[in-house]
Amino acid sequence: MVRDGAQTAEKILATAHGLFMERGYVGVSINDVVNAVGITKPTLYYHFSDKEALYAAVADRALRIMGDELSQATANNQQHPFVDQLTAVIRTIQAHTHEDFRMMRHEIRTHLTPERQMYLARHFYTSMMAPIVALMQHGLAIGVVQHRNGEDLAMLFFCLIEAYTGPEAQALQLQLDASQISQLFLHGVANSSILV
Repeated sequence: MVRDGAQTAEKILATAHGLFMERGYVGVSINDVVNAVGITKPTLYYHFSDKEALYAAVADRALRIMGDELSQATANNQQHPFVDQLTAVIRTIQAHTHEDFRMMRHEIRTHLTPERQMYLARHFYTSMMAPIVALMQHGLAIGVVQHRNGEDLAMLFFCLIEAYTGPEAQALQLQLDASQISQLFLHGVANSSILV
């Protein structure tokens, strides 16, 4: 029975994730989730006390999945050139273009309680930023990047990735691949061959 309950909770989370990414927090009702999953409201409420709890669990799940993938992408610091590691991180994030983490962060700040906001902010840092910070600290140690600390470099890198990944980039047809973004981060726009 516990296994069936875990499977039901996962199905609810996966379905709600898709709905929230497509329509946003306000655009999704509990009825939408219940109907899409094919369960009753009491079943949903057995697993999640309300819509806010469901959204927080969806965000938590998305961050856990992305964090696991980013940790794998940055796990072999010593074995691959730094630029290849940067490119692997970008590809990992680009594989989730159907997820708008900027929108998710906005909706967390707008619709969730301060306690849930704090928890998810910490989880965002540990799952998504910490692997990139560690990678940047490695880059500093080997002299590939400089003039900043690991956290500043990670934030700059993450912002650059977000600029070229996700719905806005697709709508504006910003077309840089992962290798080009890595080169842009490392060498800036002074190297015109990057954007060709």
